[in-house]
Amino acid sequence: MTARPAQQEEDGVACELPASLEGVERFIALVHEYLAEQGLCGLAFDVELLAREGIMNAVQHGSESDPARTVWVRLCRSADALTLRIQDQGPGFDWRTAALRPPDPLQEKGRGLFIISKYSDSFFFNDQGNVLTMIKRLSMENQGMSNTAFDLVQMALGPNVTAKEVAGLRESFRASIQQGARRIVLDFSSVEHLDSMGIGLLVATHNSLVKLGGALALTGVNTDIHQLLTLMRLDKHFSISTEREAAT
Repeated sequence: MTARPAQQEEDGVACELPASLEGVERFIALVHEYLAEQGLCGLAFDVELLAREGIMNAVQHGSESDPARTVWVRLCRSADALTLRIQDQGPGFDWRTAALRPPDPLQEKGRGLFIISKYSDSFFFNDQGNVLTMIKRLSMENQGMSNTAFDLVQMALGPNVTAKEVAGLRESFRASIQQGARRIVLDFSSVEHLDSMGIGLLVATHNSLVKLGGALALTGVNTDIHQLLTLMRLDKHFSISTEREAAT
């Protein structure tokens, strides 16, 4: 069985997949495109993570990775929320007894439902346990009710975003967010060095902003750093531009 082409609907996207990993990334790509069209790029990391975890749960546990079975996925938008619905052909499970406590850090499996509980605003199963529905609320900014300049902060960094500078930068970013910043644009035109600690800081800042309905963006990124960030696939989650441009 092969994945049927993903379809973009009037109010969302839908896809019929075999119960295997085939076609999952195609659906995620369509979700990413849809969120961009809706002006919801700030929610891309959370929504794509929820989709992956939900589909993996349906494939591995609901369908025992049997490609002869089908998984249906649909993402739609209402005035104040995104709804992601995933259904499989499996027998279901007793979700009432599922544990949502943090898994053992050294445990190799068992993180899916915990992640879903933390990254969705609410989620629930049908009685049988083979249909999962996840809700992601839209902030006022996501709803198009607020997009004014006071929530935008632009900072010029450099020349190093490395371990030595991380603590000071973290405090600066945190203070900006506490003062109301929801969009932070970092001018990287003078940055020459970036290490794993610096990357971790960017990810943490992105996560903090997304939870508030905001977004992180980098501009003026040189070729070497752009290649590093792309290798880490961070360009899939926040804007990374080689151009130095003012944000609006």
